[in-house]
Amino acid sequence: MKAALLRGPGRPEQCEIAEIPGPVAGPGEVLVRIEAISVEGGDLVARRTAGSF
Repeated sequence: MKAALLRGPGRPEQCEIAEIPGPVAGPGEVLVRIEAISVEGGDLVARRTAGSF
C-alpha cells in the first residue's frame, strides 16, 4: 500500500510517498479501512513551524 511518510519534524516538502506493507490485525485488534483523508491548512502550518520553538 502507498503511504505518506513524515520521518521527523520539518517542512511539508519532506513528505515522502512510499510503498509499505499492508497492516495486519493481531490478536485482540481490529483493522479499520480508511477511505479518504485530508490535509488541512493547520497541518501545513504545524509542519512549517515544527522544530522552531
